[in-house]
Amino acid sequence: MIDPLASIAASAKIAADVVVGAYTTIGPDVEIASGCHIGSHAVIKGPTRIGTNNKIFQFASIGDA
Repeated sequence: MIDPLASIAASAKIAADVVVGAYTTIGPDVEIASGCHIGSHAVIKGPTRIGTNNKIFQFASIGDA
């Protein structure tokens, strides 16, 4: 489930069962595998690959932020 308040780049590849919280930003060249949970207000910029069953907590910043 992707929160409607999240911002996801069109080229990002996100597995169907990934949970993305409100106000999270996921940029281009990002891949997120199944079973992941991305908390609210997180920023993930590419190039980044996140494997299966990971949890990224709220307000985290990954990649070139």
